[in-house]
Amino acid sequence: MRVSVNENTGYTNASNVLLYLFYLWTFVLIARPQDFIDTLRHIRPALSIGIAVLILFSIHHSQYRSNVFSNRQCRLYQCLLMTMIISIPFACYRRGAFEFFFTKYILTAIFFFLFYKIIDDAKKISFVIGIACFGTSMYLMNALYSGEMVSGRLKFGDMLDPNDMAFFAISFLPFNLLFLSKENNAWKKLVSVINLVLGIMVILMTGSRGGIIALSIVLLMLLFARSQIMKLSYKIIIIVMTAVALIYGGSMIDLSRYKTIIDIGEDYNVWDETGRMEIWNRGIDLMLSSPLTGVGVSCFSEAIGQQRKEQGLQELWQSPHNSLIQIGAETGILGLILFVLISYRAYRIYDKPNNSMTSDREIKISKLAKMSFSGHFVSSMFLSQAYSLYWVFFIALSAILIRNGSNTRSSL
Repeated sequence: MRVSVNENTGYTNASNVLLYLFYLWTFVLIARPQDFIDTLRHIRPALSIGIAVLILFSIHHSQYRSNVFSNRQCRLYQCLLMTMIISIPFACYRRGAFEFFFTKYILTAIFFFLFYKIIDDAKKISFVIGIACFGTSMYLMNALYSGEMVSGRLKFGDMLDPNDMAFFAISFLPFNLLFLSKENNAWKKLVSVINLVLGIMVILMTGSRGGIIALSIVLLMLLFARSQIMKLSYKIIIIVMTAVALIYGGSMIDLSRYKTIIDIGEDYNVWDETGRMEIWNRGIDLMLSSPLTGVGVSCFSEAIGQQRKEQGLQELWQSPHNSLIQIGAETGILGLILFVLISYRAYRIYDKPNNSMTSDREIKISKLAKMSFSGHFVSSMFLSQAYSLYWVFFIALSAILIRNGSNTRSSL
């Protein structure tokens, strides 16, 4: 008996170390502290901690019995990974495609499966979401403090342009409401309120039109949510936070950019041959010309540059500026179908929690995830974010909710 207890204690201690190490890894991946702490860049914390998590998990994997092959979301994601790998030998820039997948994206794929394996109850889910919210706000706070306004738009660091920063801010914004309930202490509530103000203010200051459209949709979803999920007091908080963000950041917000949404026909993205409408058309042509394999994962810009050169046009290596166009052009029609199907299923999972088989907290997580994912997905329609860590976060979360019995619709 004594040996058994010691063994179990060892397993418990190892599980706790792995869990907290995974929490730390999640924070580093989302908050990106290396972007504003120079000394961290040399140790590459996302890679270093990720390897440590993977090694520790490999040693104690027998404790985690969730089968990634039994969950449909996991299986579909594995199929999407295969389409990415298959596209590499047929890529217009094979070395770039290979290096992107096996030196960069592989870390995101590992995060997906470890997230699914390690996070196995509502308490852990809530903690990971809290880390995502806090990490997002930490990054946005540094952007406000150290960033600069360039042509009326907030810019910070080299990794995220203003549009990407708005996408980053909107992705986890509604989740902050999870920590305003009475079971949370005053500090958590205060941090959540600060997070809401920061997120809304940064989105407005980036001048991102895709960001403001996504924010508007999320706010409408929050305001019209059922009272069981979103209390009237929360809705009042949202209105007040939006007003505070507008008042505090009003002098720094370039409203002229948002006015162009009304008169979109005059925008260069509609009529110019280098605008987004033209690049989307070119992306569709690329997908149809290579429907089975695409032009190769992360090779859209290279393919466009080569195409323009062959046509005698100005040589521009343009980004797709749309996640669906990106995944379809780079991995083919099957990759596009898988991406859309996985995203659609995630939305349905979030939208249909079963009240009788899950806790109130899990229901709230599902509903807030639906709003967060909606903002994330709408914003991604104007950006090249098909391989985003945030998308993978939402898909893994949907897989976990299925596994934990938070959704009983057998059709899912």
